[in-house]
Amino acid sequence: MHSIFSHRRNLNSTANSKNSYLLGKISTAHSFHQLGTDYFIDVEVKPVKNARLVLFNKELAQQLNLDLLDADAEIETEMLKSFAWFKATEQQSYLNNDDDTKTTFFASRYQDGEDKSQGSALGDGRALWLGEIISKAERGCFQYADVVLKGTGVTPLAWFNHPRTTHKDGMMSLSEAVHEYIYSLAAQASGIKVAGILAVIELPFVREADNEKAAIIVRIGNHLRFAHYRYFADSPKLLEKIFEYGLKRDMGFSLDHAVNSKEVVSYLDFIVDKLASDAAIYFDVHAVHGAPTFGNRTSCGGTIDVSTFVFPDAHHSNYSYMDGGANLLGGDWGQTEQFFNLFSLLLTSLKNSQFKYASEILPVEYFFRQFKIKFEAVLTRRWLTRLGLSAAEIQRLSLETQESFYSIVKSIYEAKGSKKIQLNDGKLFMAAFEPRKILSGSADCLATIDDTALLWNRLFKVQRNWATYSFSNAKPYIKAYQKWLIRIVNELQASNESLTVWKQNSEKIRLAERNEPGEEFFYGAERFSVMTEILQQINAPEISWSRLSAAAKDSISKLVDYGLVS
Repeated sequence: MHSIFSHRRNLNSTANSKNSYLLGKISTAHSFHQLGTDYFIDVEVKPVKNARLVLFNKELAQQLNLDLLDADAEIETEMLKSFAWFKATEQQSYLNNDDDTKTTFFASRYQDGEDKSQGSALGDGRALWLGEIISKAERGCFQYADVVLKGTGVTPLAWFNHPRTTHKDGMMSLSEAVHEYIYSLAAQASGIKVAGILAVIELPFVREADNEKAAIIVRIGNHLRFAHYRYFADSPKLLEKIFEYGLKRDMGFSLDHAVNSKEVVSYLDFIVDKLASDAAIYFDVHAVHGAPTFGNRTSCGGTIDVSTFVFPDAHHSNYSYMDGGANLLGGDWGQTEQFFNLFSLLLTSLKNSQFKYASEILPVEYFFRQFKIKFEAVLTRRWLTRLGLSAAEIQRLSLETQESFYSIVKSIYEAKGSKKIQLNDGKLFMAAFEPRKILSGSADCLATIDDTALLWNRLFKVQRNWATYSFSNAKPYIKAYQKWLIRIVNELQASNESLTVWKQNSEKIRLAERNEPGEEFFYGAERFSVMTEILQQINAPEISWSRLSAAAKDSISKLVDYGLVS
């Protein structure tokens, strides 16, 4: 069963939502609203005239049991009635002023900057919470999903001190919205836990900061973030209240459940487990979030805000995806370490807050061990699956073999080229290999596994412009990889029939043929190339949202390695 609860307070009896088939049954407030006004601010919105539905995730709507009509035109009408809103005091000429109804949504407070001074990032600066979907699974657990609109106008919580206008105008460009839609689909298809995008709505006015049409995305999933807990770390009672709220939602309890100390320990274990699993998948598929902050990690360790997300063609560990050379993809302080560091800093905030459960928080070293164990286990399983092994065969391998195989493959992922390559931002050591291709092609080479030169030519030799390794450079890696492939074959006593099955299984994993880095590295080659065709079609008004959505879904084949996620 499911229900939708929405925080919308109509200030006029002729509310636009009155004729909304989708949201007509919404009557009670979002549960977050029940926390009290310390946690949010109200924002009045009005319906937008002449908005257009351009992308709609029908599969997500079906998963959420949302009631929808069948015809494309009816769905578009319903989606616009339900979700095409903008801040009432902005873009007046584009709002439905004939209908003088104003509806109130809310923006939540969270801390995504260094402090809570005026003008800092103090919460939802361009997003508003509209509703909540609560469902009850057969096992009795509850599932909670927030319905949030992003790009609805600037709120008082925006990051006004940021030097870029795009951080403080409250708007979202159409290309950014399309990117978030496509990359949320790709992340989910890769196994990454990310808030889903239900729809992209094109607005009838231009976002001046980007000189392109503005848009709204309808995002559904967990929107409670590490940053929400961080915001209230200086107020023990307020922190206790929102922490218990997050625990109950993330752990599947009813909202009237009484939290105990053991559940706090279990909750933190749960978060670090999910965080490590996501970090492992990021590493495996070379995914880059682009902005790993407290505000971009959900309270259950998942991913949110993928407008800077990219899928490069290899693990280019020296690539810095932040200004000033900060935040490298790999190395001792790479993306994986940054993910755990956010959790570690959150633990410190919780401990120092002196809130009710501070004494229940175990040392960070304990959580780091748990993170490392989970991270390595997920990666090892995925890498052996890429070889073609079944789950039962992976289970039969000794711990020593699994750990050693993990170590050699990780070294292949992290190996840097033999010389720097000139890019727009300067010279950079690129990756030495394409490890996804090495793993997926290995089963086809097992009959000639002793032939080092053959493995070089068929698996390790890179056919891309950034290739720098020679056979002699690669030989130590090939030898080490050979050793553990042979060990796996012998330990499982794999027959010729088994090797044939491995080859068949590995061929079922279809690798995405990603573009090479361009002049602007990932953002010039990979990020925009995937969206270009979709944006061109959107600019042709005669193309329906259903055709656009089908094209967007097809486009993720350029990003996703299909066959790894069941």
